[in-house]
Amino acid sequence: MTKGADTMKMPEQGIRNIPLIFVVYFVCMATNHPLYSQQVIGVSLGYECFPHVGLTEPVPGAKGVEVQARAWRAGAAFPLILAGGKIIVLNQINYKRVGFDYKNYPEEEDRIDQLQSVDYTFFLIDSLSTKWKMAALLIPGLASDFEGKLSGDDFMFQAAFGFIRQMKKDFQLGFGVAYFREFGPPLIMPFLYFDWKINPRWSVYGLMPQSLDITCRINPMLDLGCSLKIDGNRYHGNPNKYPEANPQIDYSEGTISPNVHIHLSKWVHLYVEGGYAFYRNFRFLDGSEEILSLDLKQNVYLRTGLILGL
Repeated sequence: MTKGADTMKMPEQGIRNIPLIFVVYFVCMATNHPLYSQQVIGVSLGYECFPHVGLTEPVPGAKGVEVQARAWRAGAAFPLILAGGKIIVLNQINYKRVGFDYKNYPEEEDRIDQLQSVDYTFFLIDSLSTKWKMAALLIPGLASDFEGKLSGDDFMFQAAFGFIRQMKKDFQLGFGVAYFREFGPPLIMPFLYFDWKINPRWSVYGLMPQSLDITCRINPMLDLGCSLKIDGNRYHGNPNKYPEANPQIDYSEGTISPNVHIHLSKWVHLYVEGGYAFYRNFRFLDGSEEILSLDLKQNVYLRTGLILGL
């Protein structure tokens, strides 16, 4: 970025491309960040709750085990506009803490009390032509219970690379490959993205197979929609707490729900969604070998967030 006045004012082309940050970031974000935390500039806070629910498979020696999961999130982001707006770099820092509460769980058994992750996102968009854009995403970070000394097993890495083509004025289509941890274990998977502004009120964003959002603009202060999301990670446990040599925890969920975006002002936005969790993965492993399944039954949930920024 150039010095002087240019640091205080984005180039005109960069301003026009700012909405694309939302688009491509949503496309390639094969990570654990929900839509409400994907601001371009500013800070965000989020909370979610999955009430107590039983396990899909019983724990040996225990009956009626139920688990509740609650999570807090925080994020901060700022963009950089380079090469006269041709290149956009989005920088974002995210933190998440998931806490678990148990009913009827054997006291003598080790239990997973909480999991945490912190990561940095470097996301680059390069305008190759008026029709094509290239996107590259790197996300290093830590995913752990942070109850012991940090080690290489606490380190996490995710990445994505793809292209987006402007098919029509109101329709973009993208594709690429991502290395991500949405389902818990790291996976390499292709993705297909589409961004369709059907009319001034209705729009559809899709990153298949991870997410889909349909939104209707009711008025300048209110958006209503419906979303499908997969969110998760693989965490490293404290080896001094568990008997396993390399304790790993997979935790992820799939949700579908209506949602509400309330724009209190240009810089203050509230997000609320509540619906059905159709997929709940919760497993304890030694390396890649499963030791215990705590997969949870389907149930309802609530998720909300506050954005101070754009």
